[in-house]
Amino acid sequence: MRPCISFKEQRRFQEFARDLVRLPAPGEALLAHLLPEARWRELYTQAPDLEAWLMALSQATGVYFFPSREWVPVFVRYLRLLRVRRLLEAGAGRGYLTAALAPLAQAAGLTFKAIDRGDGEFQTGLPVHPQVELGDVFTTLDNFQPEVVLYAWPPPGQSVASILDAPFLRYLILVGEKEGGATGARQDWETLPHKVSAALSRYGRGRTDPQRHQVTIFGGGGGS
Repeated sequence: MRPCISFKEQRRFQEFARDLVRLPAPGEALLAHLLPEARWRELYTQAPDLEAWLMALSQATGVYFFPSREWVPVFVRYLRLLRVRRLLEAGAGRGYLTAALAPLAQAAGLTFKAIDRGDGEFQTGLPVHPQVELGDVFTTLDNFQPEVVLYAWPPPGQSVASILDAPFLRYLILVGEKEGGATGARQDWETLPHKVSAALSRYGRGRTDPQRHQVTIFGGGGGS
């Protein structure tokens, strides 16, 4: 049984979490609001129950995917290798990743859009990055016609099969757990062509055990 935590301790952790995982301040250097991987590793050593700590961090901040500062440049370089031009970030939440990804995507010549339905499990009342638009991936596809969809932590049981049917989509990059886990629908991993990206699985973690964190690339109807 986990020890009972006092209200004062909960408030202290909430303040710590929201200082740690935040949107960039005005005039702040690019990517400065993201923690470097070394800092994440340091924090790991201080958590007696790492999975519980990550879940509490997610609950306090409304963020499900915690990329390191190193993750975003690696991801954008990967997109450039794919020679894609249009990127949709689905389930962008408060825009913790969006704030870092948007300027780098623009610098790489990508047309970028970030959307979120605004009904996530953890409603914190915290600020949302202005580039995150209210929308759903299933209704945004036809209008925006992305070549790549980045989807971090889709709801449990939600299949991405219908997204992949879009004729203009080349790839869906899903950030979640190994073989689905708590993200998406397990049958997608059992029936749809996909590959695990070791490079994109580095420098990030979700709101559960980091050992289960995985980035999976599904092939879309637009081919490669």
